[in-house]
Amino acid sequence: MAQIHPDFYTIQHLHQPATEGELILLDFLQKNLNMEFEIYYHPFINGDRPNIVILKKGCGAIIISVNDWDLTDYAINDDLDWWNNSTSTKVQSPFSQINYYKENLVSLHISTFLEKKMNKWYYSNIIYTLVYFHKMSQDNIEKFIHENISKEDNKTKFLKDIKYIQYWGYDSLTLQNLEEYFSKIRIEQPSFLFDEDIYNNFKRYLKPPFHQLEEGIDIKYTKAQAELIRSESRPRRKIKGIAGSGKTLVLAKRAVNAYLRTNSEILILTFNLSLKNYIRDKINDVRESYPWEKFYITNYHQFIKSEANNYNLPIKGLKSYTDINFFEPVKNHIKKYKAIFIDEVQDYQTEWLEIITKYFLYEDSEFVVFGDEKQNIYRRPLDENKEPIIKTIAGNWNKSLNASKRFTSEIGKLAMKFQHHFLENKYTIDNMVVLDNPMLDFEQRNIKYANIGAKASTERIFNIYKGTCKKYCLNPADITILSGTADILREIEYSIRTQLKENTTTTFETKEEYDKSELETKSKNNFEERINTIRRYRRNHFSIKTGTVKLSSIHSFKGWESHTVFLIIEPHKSDSIQDFESVELIYTAITRAQVNLFILNMGNEKYDSFFNDNIQN
Repeated sequence: MAQIHPDFYTIQHLHQPATEGELILLDFLQKNLNMEFEIYYHPFINGDRPNIVILKKGCGAIIISVNDWDLTDYAINDDLDWWNNSTSTKVQSPFSQINYYKENLVSLHISTFLEKKMNKWYYSNIIYTLVYFHKMSQDNIEKFIHENISKEDNKTKFLKDIKYIQYWGYDSLTLQNLEEYFSKIRIEQPSFLFDEDIYNNFKRYLKPPFHQLEEGIDIKYTKAQAELIRSESRPRRKIKGIAGSGKTLVLAKRAVNAYLRTNSEILILTFNLSLKNYIRDKINDVRESYPWEKFYITNYHQFIKSEANNYNLPIKGLKSYTDINFFEPVKNHIKKYKAIFIDEVQDYQTEWLEIITKYFLYEDSEFVVFGDEKQNIYRRPLDENKEPIIKTIAGNWNKSLNASKRFTSEIGKLAMKFQHHFLENKYTIDNMVVLDNPMLDFEQRNIKYANIGAKASTERIFNIYKGTCKKYCLNPADITILSGTADILREIEYSIRTQLKENTTTTFETKEEYDKSELETKSKNNFEERINTIRRYRRNHFSIKTGTVKLSSIHSFKGWESHTVFLIIEPHKSDSIQDFESVELIYTAITRAQVNLFILNMGNEKYDSFFNDNIQN
């Protein structure tokens, strides 16, 4: 018999009971598969919740969706959209849902998978998909497809879309069918593609580890932080903190305390996808015992996409993310949380917060948001007090986190001068206190500035970087290079790899990946889609604990910190839709640096006189 996680007894006594179809399919699989197969029931894959995943070491994986729809209640129109006839609403098809699960495993969740797929397209063939329609026979499924898709062109397109998806009815659960399917996909034959690395990455998501108390570290919280880390039932709190004041430190400890108090899953949301790994690092530092599977950490857009897919709701463009009634058709089925925490809340639109509190929060739950309006890089509207608008939380902001340990006093002074010079008319200026940080006391400290002109080549910037590293004996592991866009960084990263022969960590595509994507895609939309897929994947796995130089857009590095920062300020582009050198963005970049800050201005006159006046080279 196959291994099943969790065991049948646990599955039958879960708070949310398994459906009849799930239990019947699990029983069939467990009885007919041998011990080499691992069956995972409702694994939580960072937001994605497929019904069943089957794993066979050295061979491959199968994602299974169990569907209890009576297809006679549904229809497919000429655009191949699925509709629920009883509610007259558009729904996501079971085939689209399972494709989403597979695509996320390949292009987002599993480390190293996307690179392997880009080099060898057939890597995605080691993940198979199957939809089990528990209330339909195999013949009735075929009949539904035939009757609902009459146009030959549509039928050809539909069958092409589901070419690699197996679908079964209730009468398909026979040993003969199972053996024929396994023979077709060769799941029982060893595959060099499904190597130890990929298998272990699968296991890490399907069966997250338990965090032992000894894995944490002793953290000395300030008095203000100690007041805020206590988890309570029913509070709604707005916590404001200056850059480096320990907002994420407080969030991490309070989230762990919330789990210890509620013994339930904790939802932690950001705006920046790469920040989830920083939050995870901070939670890992907390000296308590807890299962990692109880912490769901992601950004807002990925959260909404995953939840929409879990409940078969189609995303209709950007408007779906701000539609405060989007989840109304499934409101009685949505999984809710007893504690939700949001970091960098100044990046959030008010509608997003309404959606989260309306559909995902229990009434008596803990809801805490953290922010700093000086890092309002997306220009969200502020209230009459020049503070972020949080309609779902009444009362004043807690402003006790006004002391920073992140950076040296020199960087703190520069940040305050920058606030007074550029931000005074837009925001309330901080009363910043820079606390002593023993870890920085004996560090060499450098703040340097140079206006290298708008026509400076990336080769010149690379040479300045190389010379600076040599002059100040900088370790690549301590360095982060930031800029408003990836265009300049991509060329610099290429030079670091090819000329210095050093590895790198980025939040964007390499030059080779960019060039290859240009050659292989047939349209601008396809090209942009591939580049965005690579960037989502890189941001999802971004970490500073890599022992290499890091390169990132300022947007993707917001919330992080680095011992040494090279900041490239790009020339002002009047024709650009986005402002990649706004004062909020530059302030955010400056306050990422802990010890060393090297600013290279590509002829942006907006900042030249300020940095010349305030940085002594």
